[in-house]
Amino acid sequence: MRLSRFLSGYLLAALGFFVFLSLSSRFVAPDESQSPTERTAGEVAAIKAVRDVGLDYDNPLVLHRQVDYSTGEVAMWYPQREAPILADLVADGKLPPVAERVGQEPAVMEGVDGIGRYGGTWMRIARTPAEVRWIGYRGSGSTLLRFSPYGEPLVPHVAKSFTVSPDNTEFVFELRRGMKWSDGHPFTADDILYWWQREANDTAVLSQPPEFMRIRGRAGHVEKLDNYRVKFTFPEPNSLFLSKLARGLEVANCPAHYLSQYHPTIGDSAKINRRIEARKLPGRIAAYTDVKNYLNPEHPRLWPWLYRTYKSSPPQTAVRNPYYWVVDTQGNQLPYIDRILFKLRSADMIHLALSNGEASMQWQWDLAKSYTLAMEQRSAGDFDIYHWFGGENLFVVYPNINRRVDADRPETAHKNALLNDKHFRQALSLAINRQAIIDADYNGQSVPSAVSPEPGTPYYEPTLYRSFVDYDPARANRLLDEIGLTSRDREGFRTYLDGTRMVFYLSLSSDDTGIGPSQFIVDDWAHVGVRVLIRNESRALWSTKAQALEHDFNAWSGNGNFPALWPEAYVPIENCGFARGFARWYAQGGLYGPIPPERAGGCVEPPVGHPLRQAMEIYDRYRAESEPEKQQVIFKEILKIAAENVWTFNVASPQPSLVVVKDDFRNVPRKAIHTFLMMSPANTGIETYYHENPYDSPGAVEQMKAAILKPTLPPDVPAAEGSETDSGLKLGSVIRFMLIGIIGLLVILTAVKHPYIGRRLLIMAPTLVIISLVTFFIIQLPPGDFLTVRIMQLRLEGNEQALQEIEELQRLFSMDESVSQQYARWLGLPWFFSFDEKDEGLLQGHMGRSMEDRRAVNDIVGDRILLTVLISLGTILFTWAMAIPIGIYSAVRQYSIGDYILTFIGFIGMCVPGFLLALLLIFASGEWFGVRITGLFSSQYGAQPEWSWGKVADLLQHIWVPVVVLGVGGTASMIRIMRANLLDELKKPYVVTARAKGVRPMRLLFKYPVRMALNPFVSGIGGLFPQLVSGGAIVGIVMSLPTVGPLMLSSLMSEDMFLAGSMLMVLSMLGVLGTLASDLLLLWIDPRIRFGGGER
Repeated sequence: MRLSRFLSGYLLAALGFFVFLSLSSRFVAPDESQSPTERTAGEVAAIKAVRDVGLDYDNPLVLHRQVDYSTGEVAMWYPQREAPILADLVADGKLPPVAERVGQEPAVMEGVDGIGRYGGTWMRIARTPAEVRWIGYRGSGSTLLRFSPYGEPLVPHVAKSFTVSPDNTEFVFELRRGMKWSDGHPFTADDILYWWQREANDTAVLSQPPEFMRIRGRAGHVEKLDNYRVKFTFPEPNSLFLSKLARGLEVANCPAHYLSQYHPTIGDSAKINRRIEARKLPGRIAAYTDVKNYLNPEHPRLWPWLYRTYKSSPPQTAVRNPYYWVVDTQGNQLPYIDRILFKLRSADMIHLALSNGEASMQWQWDLAKSYTLAMEQRSAGDFDIYHWFGGENLFVVYPNINRRVDADRPETAHKNALLNDKHFRQALSLAINRQAIIDADYNGQSVPSAVSPEPGTPYYEPTLYRSFVDYDPARANRLLDEIGLTSRDREGFRTYLDGTRMVFYLSLSSDDTGIGPSQFIVDDWAHVGVRVLIRNESRALWSTKAQALEHDFNAWSGNGNFPALWPEAYVPIENCGFARGFARWYAQGGLYGPIPPERAGGCVEPPVGHPLRQAMEIYDRYRAESEPEKQQVIFKEILKIAAENVWTFNVASPQPSLVVVKDDFRNVPRKAIHTFLMMSPANTGIETYYHENPYDSPGAVEQMKAAILKPTLPPDVPAAEGSETDSGLKLGSVIRFMLIGIIGLLVILTAVKHPYIGRRLLIMAPTLVIISLVTFFIIQLPPGDFLTVRIMQLRLEGNEQALQEIEELQRLFSMDESVSQQYARWLGLPWFFSFDEKDEGLLQGHMGRSMEDRRAVNDIVGDRILLTVLISLGTILFTWAMAIPIGIYSAVRQYSIGDYILTFIGFIGMCVPGFLLALLLIFASGEWFGVRITGLFSSQYGAQPEWSWGKVADLLQHIWVPVVVLGVGGTASMIRIMRANLLDELKKPYVVTARAKGVRPMRLLFKYPVRMALNPFVSGIGGLFPQLVSGGAIVGIVMSLPTVGPLMLSSLMSEDMFLAGSMLMVLSMLGVLGTLASDLLLLWIDPRIRFGGGER
């Protein structure tokens, strides 16, 4: 009988679960009653026209207009109008008139839709707060020359005009008279000369001049002819100079009047030392690097928009440059848009945000994986998708033929030998089933191909385009057997020639390339017996290991369609992905003579007769040739070498670059080239973009005016004249210390009055000491952290600048001290003897520095801890508010229908992962209610600095989601605990006795049983904060929340152990403080516990 009841219960539970799943699926299942939409011939033709990325090169689109500057003030283009926020500042006497700011020789541009409207915000989606630096390259294009929307022609931009000698050895540029930096200081030839003399040729800043200033191992020369003319001279013809100069951002990004103050050789020592002390930097070079940072708000620029307001947490903003030197054909100063705002979304959620129409205009490399969704959402999200020609291969695998050989790791020598064998590379290429990957990952929209110029382009070489791209595993196996890889291990994988286990690693950065088809590729290689494992690394760690030659294979994008701009796909120069050691040797002039020892670090000389050495020699011939037809013939020799040797593994031909453009966003060309080689979208005239219906709140307008007039610096940067540090942060620090003092005083008074609390506080001290020791040991334990790899890379380079950086890193992270001294410094113990800010540590609230970017951890964390605590507190309150009454009901109404229903719902809550629930809520809110609930604010209110009832309502629409998602699982388990504990209490003799004496049930229930049943709730607070933070990391990524969890996960991906260790210590302290709080609450809740100890 009992067994039958047991089995019946299980069957009913299974039936109930099946019914629940069936009903739930109806809400999210697609409507199968509708047949696929039939497209008319006109609609199909329209879609094909949208997807067509072909360009009319015979009629190139040019946005710059040539004007006669001698006409002066009477000309239509002469600067005469400006944005309303600038006009207000002029009227208030805070800015000079527009004509004085812009100058008498501005660049003149006109967008594809004509004259625009002033105002509004360009919304963009970013993966990290640091992505605001986009405004410095793709978002500025402030170079002497700029690419046009179709690439050519190259047009004068920062320069007014240029001339080239017949033999391509002399290039003279004339600058614009009256042009100014963003601080109002004149821009002249002295600024370019400063770049050449004090950066490009100063080993304290750069190890050598950039590649575009060298030809056949010899450097060119820059000469100032007068204040507005500079001449670039080369010892031999340099036909590619103009194309490469159009990417030379630093040439016009060196304001001599500002940077010379901090230059490590000629700078003002007093200013440099103040910055070193305030920023806790290790030396003069680090101080100069800090000043040069793209996120330095006081650095004068020539960009359309400027980063002027430091913020430790998103959203980040860039405001218009009041001295921008470009106008439209009607004399309106550009840009039209007042500011750019960067909303933060996790890398995996950006494509969803774009598909929801959250960006005004943005390209995203992985939007193709959500192509169908994005195309369907165009009407609902009020945006369109432009298809631009990119020519980029989104996922390319680079074998590292210069793989570093470590004597302590014998397997590295085997790897180096195999990676240098072309038959091994050919076999791996033949083993990849490209068509299967294209069907699964690329919507069948591409064809298998190598990294190669495409058919129909001038450099197309058919032998390369189809080189070893046919899927032929049988031939791949034969090639591997022929080179001696015939032995196999117990798992069926091939071994090295000496019989040892063969393992290669494919390193990638999923934030930049995505996982892509990597799993397909390594599975295909496994089928021919080659074991390759995937390593996902942060971008900084990936880049550092690549430069240190530590990768076996690495994945990145590629572009074979513009050999003049990016020959690295075929020749080892600059940042060549497959032969960085050869590239360094070439860069140091190794092809033309011995390299001095001080510059030979990291250089690997290709053997005489090596195919890549031949490619280098051919490439130098190519650079010297000036006739395009002859250039093509020469470069095809390099392409034929690449076809035979398989330097890279590509999957598919390039797909269109997909660009999301809001319906009211104008002057964006329908067709253009989009590639990092041309700093797109800068080549499409971003200054001319505008909103048809621009709007910014009054608070946003006032905030922009303040930012235009004065930059807001980080709190630890000494303010220059006209600058200010973040007063909010200063005030916040004062308030924080006052609150800490008040709380500390109350704790002392309470501890004196109640010795129990005093004892608990005393126990906390040794507990935290033990935790700090364990945490510090965790920091020190892992080998090969980011800092170790970075130092390895610098030692490999071996030049003066690299050695100086090693010294500064060792000093910054106290690497020359003993472990005990490092531990004391990390805690901040020396401060109690010196009271010097540089000795502050965890005890003083200073969490150290990140290994990755050397920023203060406090700076990186910003408001994340506060937001994390707020969400955690909200989650706790939600959990208690739901679990306590439901648990009481289930216990009092045991085995009732309501108890069964609530128990079933509780089990579902325990089973559903938080991140899945978050995705379901995002889908449901958007599908049924039209509300997008990712992040904490919608686009409208995220851009609004001031608070209003609308913004409060918007926050409430968003913040409940992470609270519910994080709380559901805990609520379900707490319901079960409350129910079980209360049932146990209700069966105890004191309850039976009280009921027998006639005590009313409700009074009895809440006087003792409920209070005692709450014990697990309160005692679990100690572990709840760390659990919510760590468990909420994935939810934080899905919901794009700027909390501690995603940051900690990112630091682990970067192997940034100082940042991760500091976060771990903070979570541990929260756990200890939570335990103390739970003990104190138990004194009040549980009548059995008293201050004097024992039970009653």
